Amino acid sequence: MAIEITSGDILTSQQLSKHMKIYAGPGAGKTHFLVENIKNIVKTVPQIINSQNRKVLCITYTNSAVEEIQRRLHGFSDAVEVNTIHGFIIKHIIMPFQEDLKQIIKTDFNLEINSKRKITSQIEGLSILHGHEKEQIYNYINNELSISQEYDFSKKIMGEVQIDIQEYYKSKKHLLMYSNKISSEVAIIIKKYIWSTACKLTHDEILYFGYRILRVNSTALYALRVKFPYIFVDEFQDTNPLQTLIIKEIGEKHSVVGVIGDVAQSIYSFQGAKPSEFQNLINIGKNDIVEYIIKGNRRSPNNIVQLCNYIRKSDVLRQESIKTYSDDIEGKEIEAKQIVFVIGESETALSLLNTVKNSGGVILTRTWAMAFKYIQNISNEQKKILTNIYNSYYASPIDIRAEIVEHNNVSWVRAFRFIMKLYDAYTTNSFIDLLSAFGLYVNIDILKKDRSILTTDVISLNKGLVALFKGVNDYTLIVDIINRFNYLLLNDINLKTFFKKLGDNNFQIEYLTEYDNEKLQMNLNKLELGTVQQLFNEVFSKDSKYMTVHQAKGLEWDKVIVGVVPSRFDCTTLNDFWSNPRILEESPSDEFTRLYYVACSRAREELYIHLPDASLVGVITTNLDRYIESTECNLNYRFCY
Repeated sequence: MAIEITSGDILTSQQLSKHMKIYAGPGAGKTHFLVENIKNIVKTVPQIINSQNRKVLCITYTNSAVEEIQRRLHGFSDAVEVNTIHGFIIKHIIMPFQEDLKQIIKTDFNLEINSKRKITSQIEGLSILHGHEKEQIYNYINNELSISQEYDFSKKIMGEVQIDIQEYYKSKKHLLMYSNKISSEVAIIIKKYIWSTACKLTHDEILYFGYRILRVNSTALYALRVKFPYIFVDEFQDTNPLQTLIIKEIGEKHSVVGVIGDVAQSIYSFQGAKPSEFQNLINIGKNDIVEYIIKGNRRSPNNIVQLCNYIRKSDVLRQESIKTYSDDIEGKEIEAKQIVFVIGESETALSLLNTVKNSGGVILTRTWAMAFKYIQNISNEQKKILTNIYNSYYASPIDIRAEIVEHNNVSWVRAFRFIMKLYDAYTTNSFIDLLSAFGLYVNIDILKKDRSILTTDVISLNKGLVALFKGVNDYTLIVDIINRFNYLLLNDINLKTFFKKLGDNNFQIEYLTEYDNEKLQMNLNKLELGTVQQLFNEVFSKDSKYMTVHQAKGLEWDKVIVGVVPSRFDCTTLNDFWSNPRILEESPSDEFTRLYYVACSRAREELYIHLPDASLVGVITTNLDRYIESTECNLNYRFCY
């Protein structure tokens, strides 16, 4: 039986002497609990106080979560290390023990790595073979095999050759995964190139070699146990089996391990995460784990908490809303707003959804394809094109959303943003937008040092913008504007002269590369300016009103619209989900339930659930009313058609 605690409780020295597992649902204040208990350890535990080298280790799931915990630990950071599991392994296992890493590669895969360069992780957002030409790899393969052969497989396929960590976990076999377009003989040579020349490891390989090094090097293991007497793992439901083995290995002796998580929020099966890893963690080595539970929910009002309790009714955790509502003037309690089920796509229904979205609401969907359907003021054909473009990056290391929001490394992203910034400069007569556009391609520091360059060319630049955007509207194809810009560069001596002054004699805008497949190119060529503006400025933006559930994990908003519907891979229907939601198993249908749960639990004030049609009204009413009666809870909801 789990011991009930609150997010404000500080664990005693006796409690801190044993491994612990803490169940904490959404809005439970688990980050507050984690941070305050780490602070207490740093201030009171002699092992930490009396040593400059020993620290509390805190592992969490994302880089943004790392930054948030570090921010809250301000003033205590010298005695705490906060990292992702991959960051921790690279820093403390892979980098210090390179000889062990290379010996394991030789033992497990019969590959001799003679490079003196250190092997590290691939760069986030870039292919593992980024910066390496196909022909270079083809020549390497032929040299290694002493043959002369031509190849036509892509860098993407070659970059996907990696260790099968699922097979290793199941059978302890050291095998590679690769496309059936590649022979096993060639696959192992490609892997040798990646490890010895590119010197990179995939995310899965970081886990594999991290665990293998700890298994063969007792010194490395002992050093980690000494350095980190306390280890806390946040979002433990998102770990995969190899991560669990690494944590267990370190925690078997000396170190105390605390894991915090929520089975109902395990939604990363595609990355190997299994809710059973959290459920079945009952001991580390010979030491039992003490279980705690935080039931309070500070984020959401009672209606939302009770609906979430219905969705997770197959689980033991039942949350209780401890969110308070009071009138700022009179201090009177205010009744929480009803949950609204919005039915279909009538004018009334869509008007309500748009009103909620435009007043600060966020739309959460199962996939980006579904999110695109909610965009206003573009045609269904343009929405389909956006879906096709996004799907072109399926199984790619490139996160196209992150590219658009912050990076601009992908050629078409940078080219499209350049045109939009020029358009903004044209419509607003903005000097800043003009500089910002040029800064995507050329060094504008020259302009800052010598303003006369721009001053003497302002008139010709303005004429160029007028010519570029003459007759342009929301329905103009953006590639047509790019082609017009390139034509003007070839034929306008003033523009040529301007870019020559900036150090580029042959300035042209390229939006396609040899790595963009034919389908992607075809869809990019059909995008309208208005669609691109919506995509960059509203959908894929830092303050976006649209998001998938996976992107929304760990976030919260006052108003949330849940537009989650199952895909064919979820092996379920909304009818089945609302009739009998199940979350504990590792089936696709249970994971869909967990996705829905995560989506609903993001709401701080108001929750709107968009359903495709009225066929679900009877199912929802019957099952929710039955649940309300059996649990005697207060759950108010209504339907809007």
